[in-house]
Amino acid sequence: MRQILKEEKQTKEKNSNNDHQLLYRHGDLLIKRISKLPPNVKPTNNTVLAEGEVTGHRHQLIGQRVQVYENAEGQKYFTIGQSSSPAELVHEEHKKIEIEEGVYVVVQEREFNPFEEAIRRVAD
Repeated sequence: MRQILKEEKQTKEKNSNNDHQLLYRHGDLLIKRISKLPPNVKPTNNTVLAEGEVTGHRHQLIGQRVQVYENAEGQKYFTIGQSSSPAELVHEEHKKIEIEEGVYVVVQEREFNPFEEAIRRVAD
């Protein structure tokens, strides 16, 4: 299956089997479409996907029919229901992007420090 990355643009491609894996890139976040939510997630009361530890800026979903979920380990997921317009992902330092209807997992970029032999989240 070929992966499609959407980074501040809106295009859609499919492979020969008519399957596609939709990916969005927004700063240090990778948004990946999945088929369904895992069973162990709970809805949150906000639409923030990530907050910057350094700047205080946040990646936030704006739109109708948007719901963010989180599991016990802090992994975030979200759904965008059918609406007359796509949801927007906004951040103070990045161009907003439109995200279409679907179910998604949020992957935060990580980096490896060879001197400390540690993996950590990228600080925004």
